[in-house]
Amino acid sequence: MFAGVFERYPSARVILGHMGETLPLNLWRFDSRWPISHRGSMTLPQQPSFYIRRNIAITTSGVCSDISLRCALDSMGANNVMFSVDYPFEKTPVAATFIENARITETERQQVATGNAKRILKITRPIGPSA
Repeated sequence: MFAGVFERYPSARVILGHMGETLPLNLWRFDSRWPISHRGSMTLPQQPSFYIRRNIAITTSGVCSDISLRCALDSMGANNVMFSVDYPFEKTPVAATFIENARITETERQQVATGNAKRILKITRPIGPSA
C-alpha cells in the first residue's frame, strides 16, 4: 500500500484472516503517522485508511468475539468482513454458533455470512446446504 500498489491497481484485493490481525484497530494510527513518517519520495493521493477499506477484506477466522466483530464492522465497513473458520484450530460448530448469534444486525449477518464472499470472490453458485 505505501509503495502505491493499490493506487496503480485499484481493483486489487487482499484478504486477511483472524479479524484482520489488528488492522481494524490501527486505521487511525496509519492515517495520523503517514504525514510525519520518513517515507522519502513516496506519496499517496489518499489517506492509508482509504486504501485499506477499498482494497483489503478481512475474515473472522479464529476470532469468535462480538466486540472484535463490531470493531471490524465499524472500522472496515460491513462490506469488507467475511465469515470463515480457522480449521483445524477452531471447531466449525463453535464458529457457526458465534456468527448465528453475534450481536449484529441481520443485514450485517447476511453480508458477513455469505454476501461479501459471493461479491468479493465472484461466487455465482448457491452457498450452503442446498448447494
